[in-house]
Amino acid sequence: MLRHRCRMSMCAVGLLTVGALWGFAPAAATEDDMAQLPVTEPFLCLACHVNNHPTSSTNAGLNPFGEDYLDNGRLWDQALAYLDSDGDSCNNGTEIGDVDGDGDPDGNVDEQGGNPGVYDDCQSGGLVEERTWSALKAIFDGRKSLFDGR
Repeated sequence: MLRHRCRMSMCAVGLLTVGALWGFAPAAATEDDMAQLPVTEPFLCLACHVNNHPTSSTNAGLNPFGEDYLDNGRLWDQALAYLDSDGDSCNNGTEIGDVDGDGDPDGNVDEQGGNPGVYDDCQSGGLVEERTWSALKAIFDGRKSLFDGR
């Protein structure tokens, strides 16, 4: 009987350990994922999650950008930058601060101009300046002409 209780205790400790590790896994993955984005301030976790401090599967729900990021293989690239995950008529790259998705922030951008996972106004302020800088960046990178109207 004592041997049976010890085995049960060891199983319980093992299950608790696995559960604790599983509960913290999303936070570690989030840090790795955030390192993929060229700019993460000021939204940090909220760029992808509905909770600013996702620490377990119960509070780590994804917003529309987080879902698109996951569907894109957890990769920041041109395809994800050109999407408008939150439907606010502003592509993810403009809101993140890397309109062409090359992994480098546009110009002097050191903060996201908008949250790519939350519908907000992207027609004024810093985002307009980001769009202008992004257009210039594309011209000087040889991808766009001044006269092509795009």
